[in-house]
Amino acid sequence: MTAGCGGDPPAGRLEALEARIAQLEAQVVRLMAREPGPHFTAIYPAFQDRFRGPEADITAKLRVYLPDVDRVVRTGGVVDVGPGRGEWLSLLAERGVPAHGVDTHHGLAERCRAKGLQVVVGDAATHLLTLVSGSLDMVTAFHVIEHLGVEELIELIQAASHALRPGGCLLVETPNPINLVMGACDFYNDPTHRSPLPPDLTAYLVSAHGFANIEVRHLNPKRVTTDGDDAAAEFARLLYGPQDYAVLGFRRG
Repeated sequence: MTAGCGGDPPAGRLEALEARIAQLEAQVVRLMAREPGPHFTAIYPAFQDRFRGPEADITAKLRVYLPDVDRVVRTGGVVDVGPGRGEWLSLLAERGVPAHGVDTHHGLAERCRAKGLQVVVGDAATHLLTLVSGSLDMVTAFHVIEHLGVEELIELIQAASHALRPGGCLLVETPNPINLVMGACDFYNDPTHRSPLPPDLTAYLVSAHGFANIEVRHLNPKRVTTDGDDAAAEFARLLYGPQDYAVLGFRRG
């Protein structure tokens, strides 16, 4: 018997409608959270190769943090959040520093493991909370926090505070929106980015959740010659100044 205008749809049609509604709800959740779907997730390793830059270039930029590792790391080691292709973990391994990563992307985790690096698949905040309180020397996150909402970011900071020993260091690096080209254009090359994070905001969030002696470092400017012209120098700073910045905070005792 065919359903009339006021009747219920046939069972098969109802199941199809319910499946479509569930699919649309999942898409809405991803759009609201700016989370990637399966198609973009599948190409994300290649996307990183194209937009992050060659691994050798990233490794060279990360070397600037090795003096911080030498100063801070004892026996507790380092957890790197979102290790991506593993440049930072590889540098730490070369230096004999105990370290592992945590990443939600299975493909990137496998890419790191193929290099002999230790990477756990899962949520970073959850993983840090499973560690013994005060057991780590350092938590690092390079170009990760711009993918998080503010509540997720606070949860990550709090979880790092839990895992770090007193005096241990949280180090986060992210695109610098003070650079106008970065803030207005290049930041959005990655569709999984949320909103650009001003340095003062990131520094405040770190300081408000268990960390002191906050340091902000502006990094990786493009080299532009302005011939001593002050106005041209200011213009160049806004357009070609530091493309990234880092915030370092040290866990209160």
